[in-house]
Amino acid sequence: MMALIAFIIVQLNTGADIQAAELSTDWKDNVKAGFESMYSKEDLKEFMEEVDKLADLRDKQKNLVASQEVKTEEDNEENEEYSDFAIADVDNYVNVRTSPNTDSEIVGRMYDGAVAQIQEEVEGEDGTWLMVISGNLTGYIKAEYFIYGQDAVDVIDDYVDRYAIVRADRLNIRQEADIESKRIGYALSGEKLKLSNKDEYDGDWIHVDYADDKSGYVSADYISVVEEFIYAKTIEEIREEEEKKAKQLERQKEDEKQTPENVEIPAASSEPVYTASGNLRSDIVNFALQYVGCPYVHGGNSLTNGTDCSGFTSLVYAQFGYGLSRTPSGQLSSNGRSISLDEAQPGDIICYGKSKCTHVGIYIGDGQIVHAANPRKGIVVYNVGYDNIIGVKNVID
Repeated sequence: MMALIAFIIVQLNTGADIQAAELSTDWKDNVKAGFESMYSKEDLKEFMEEVDKLADLRDKQKNLVASQEVKTEEDNEENEEYSDFAIADVDNYVNVRTSPNTDSEIVGRMYDGAVAQIQEEVEGEDGTWLMVISGNLTGYIKAEYFIYGQDAVDVIDDYVDRYAIVRADRLNIRQEADIESKRIGYALSGEKLKLSNKDEYDGDWIHVDYADDKSGYVSADYISVVEEFIYAKTIEEIREEEEKKAKQLERQKEDEKQTPENVEIPAASSEPVYTASGNLRSDIVNFALQYVGCPYVHGGNSLTNGTDCSGFTSLVYAQFGYGLSRTPSGQLSSNGRSISLDEAQPGDIICYGKSKCTHVGIYIGDGQIVHAANPRKGIVVYNVGYDNIIGVKNVID
């Protein structure tokens, strides 16, 4: 017993790392019992006060260690999420190959600005190559053609494109932003037209790219604007795109009287009509939770085959008719209204980060979120306070 007391006093006086946490939980009672017959009540009281100080110091140290572990875990989460994120930095495109050498088969193209997830880094012909996943394509490209890691994270908002999704049965594309302007072609319901200037899409007319090196205007009343990343394309997808452009060129030859505009919006498939936001919120949460366990893929656009944090939130919300930004910072700055965490309801978007929003998740209630965490964990349920919250957005009401 004397050795134990000496150990306690030395640790208290020197300020060394407190190891008393390793002792039995009733060690204070044992100390008191061992000295009741040896010292006066006053001396014993004074001694036990010193022991209480030791216990408090021990608890403070344990809390400090725990907080440091949480902070380290938070930093690791963020670093892990973006450690293998890459953006193609080329003049036009670079070939994607089956092996890390220029003699191997070409399976597709990685276009400038296309996003990818790095699977591995290998030493191949003439230097370092990266095996990447982008869209429906997996293959090898030389590392020198990519921006990756934190450098890619810093510029990701610059690499999101906006597209007009046609809602009308047949929508004219006109030379100028005027109903009387010459028609240069048309687009059918569901077709996607890239915005010529992704930062200008307000107003009655939207400027879009059409066919080869042509552009025109469509009525904003009959389109929905969505944000998407650029992805690599397989050989088959390249052929399909060329066929689509050929059809667009043929449409330019058709007379407007022959194929007149039809702005009737096709009837949507039967969907529930929500009379209360609570029902909608519940459905959003239940829909999102179906994908727990699915993979995380940087820039991915599939809830089942893989997406990233902002892809997850935007794809879930798209199922309920909402168009969200494709990046975390865009969802914080552009979507919904800002509320406090205390006001958060199931379905709201929780935004995380330090100086800027770098991660988002969907609040599911009871202090939890569902989100695409990182490539190692995929889509999971977390405690809402696992990382620094920079904002909360209510998109629904």
